[in-house]
Amino acid sequence: MNEQIMFKFPDKYQLSHKESVYLLKKNIVELVYNAGKFEGLNTTLLQTEEIIKYNQANNVTVDEVLTIVNLKRGFEVLLNDVQELLIETSERINRIVAAEDTLFPGEIRTGGVEVSTNKGRYVPPMLTEAAIEKRYAEIINQKISETEKAIRLFLFISKNQIFWDGNRRTALLTANKKMFTQGLGLLSIPEAIFGQFNELLSSYYNSDSTSEELEIIEFMYTNCLFGIEYQK
Repeated sequence: MNEQIMFKFPDKYQLSHKESVYLLKKNIVELVYNAGKFEGLNTTLLQTEEIIKYNQANNVTVDEVLTIVNLKRGFEVLLNDVQELLIETSERINRIVAAEDTLFPGEIRTGGVEVSTNKGRYVPPMLTEAAIEKRYAEIINQKISETEKAIRLFLFISKNQIFWDGNRRTALLTANKKMFTQGLGLLSIPEAIFGQFNELLSSYYNSDSTSEELEIIEFMYTNCLFGIEYQK
């Protein structure tokens, strides 16, 4: 008799492809708006909606418009049924979202960088593409829920800054690609808790403690997943 595996962070949603597409399209404005907070965008929700619809809005800089348009294009990658390795998806996403931010969008970082965090300066390790592919595979093959795999992918890309720029946006969209494809709902950091999330992410960056990692996983699992819920 097969024993059912009990996961610490079980999948919350089991959506059909049609439901996943509806969820994404219905919430695209808020998804882009929330993701823009990674870049410190000050655009309002209404301005974000106008940019998504018309590629322009009043009192918004050209750079802000480009960031929002590229985020929208990044979320549209979720709709594309392309057969490729997940690392290739990440590279494709980064080419889109970081197109205006770096000389080498979509390329694995081969030089040193520093990241400003709430806990001070953080210097991420420099990983080879082979090492990154290996870590992707290790996460995907872990005996944990598919949702936890998506969250751990987000954290790995964010902490290790595997691209030259746009890593958190790329991490978010990579995680969402996995969740969307498997009908797990979507991952988004609501504006109301973004400050608390940033504190936890900063602590995670600056620590190798398992407890710090589990704390942010639990926070994201509890507060940052959404889907379609039907009344029973």
